[in-house]
Amino acid sequence: MIDSLKKPEEFRTVFQNGSMRFGRYVAVHLLWNESEKIRIGVSASKKVGKAVVRNRVKRRIKEALRDVSSSILPGVSIVVGCKAKSSHASYWELREDLSRTLKGLGALR
Repeated sequence: MIDSLKKPEEFRTVFQNGSMRFGRYVAVHLLWNESEKIRIGVSASKKVGKAVVRNRVKRRIKEALRDVSSSILPGVSIVVGCKAKSSHASYWELREDLSRTLKGLGALR
């Protein structure tokens, strides 16, 4: 089951206590938790672009996470930070980069 991170404290906990890995288009923060849920949050700063561009990138990343969710191990909180280059990436490039980065963190089966 996938839940989303919503509160700033939840994001802060993952940022401060989790491990981090950089991809070409994303920076992924990962924190193992005690629950059986997968918790996901996506963050895009103004460096990515204006609001329309940021929201498009976040939608693509959320969809890519849904695609690979069956492979994500349960009991993990993930925050995906979008890099400025992500605004020029296609969905498939974002999905591949996200999968590679999550695999490097040990979050995929």
